Amino acid sequence: MSEHWEIYADWNPWHGCTKISPGCKYCYVYRQDTMYSNERSSSECRKTANFNLPVKRKRDKSWKLAGGKLVFTCFTSDFLLRDADPWRPECWQMMKQRSDLWFYFFTKRIDRFMECVPADWGDGYPNVIVGCTVENQEMADYRLPIFLSLPIQHKSIIASPLISAINLTQYLDETIEEVSVGGESGVEARPCNYDWVLSLREQCVARGIPFRFHQTGAHFIKYGKMYRVKRCHQLSQAHKANIDYKIGKYLVPETVKFEWKESDYHD
Repeated sequence: MSEHWEIYADWNPWHGCTKISPGCKYCYVYRQDTMYSNERSSSECRKTANFNLPVKRKRDKSWKLAGGKLVFTCFTSDFLLRDADPWRPECWQMMKQRSDLWFYFFTKRIDRFMECVPADWGDGYPNVIVGCTVENQEMADYRLPIFLSLPIQHKSIIASPLISAINLTQYLDETIEEVSVGGESGVEARPCNYDWVLSLREQCVARGIPFRFHQTGAHFIKYGKMYRVKRCHQLSQAHKANIDYKIGKYLVPETVKFEWKESDYHD
């Protein structure tokens, strides 16, 4: 999930997930497992060899993950997956220990959040960002009222894979630090309409909330014409649309104050 900058890192403590909503239909994890001839079912959750990556050290005893990184967490599963309940407490502990890192996870299981947090969660760990994923209006209307009620210091709404128009206006309050939008990848991907993307942008601009268009998807409708976009171009084509709002360097919302040393990273 990390892109081209050393500020980013990936941490997948477990792999495999079960499908629970329309957005899961053509899940990229299942597709990638098939592509690489994974013999185990994609719905079978299992710990990975990188389970303890945040606390791994090099020979010189320094951290393998240098401080200041933004760590995309559990992107080949769902961090709140019930099957991972026995392992999650140790992950929370690693997140707390590595307070010099930022951990960012998305979830379609926001309704499980309070069942899954550690006893000392309080109003949230200051270095944990939670993204609530919504793919259509039905899921937005179910998940987002729950999301807004939760004690989380850093909240993002992830409208991806965007498979229909969504009105988020009633959910865009001062606690939302970013809305990120993207279409669906894969041969069977459902089309993403640019009009839906622009509508979400307008909703964010009206509330002063940072907006990012992160991916076109494989089948992209723009001004009535369908485009088939190769996987290697889906991120760059979204960026070329130049419609991000209040998004700063390293694609981080301008309103979020990450603490890192510029000299430690490069483009």
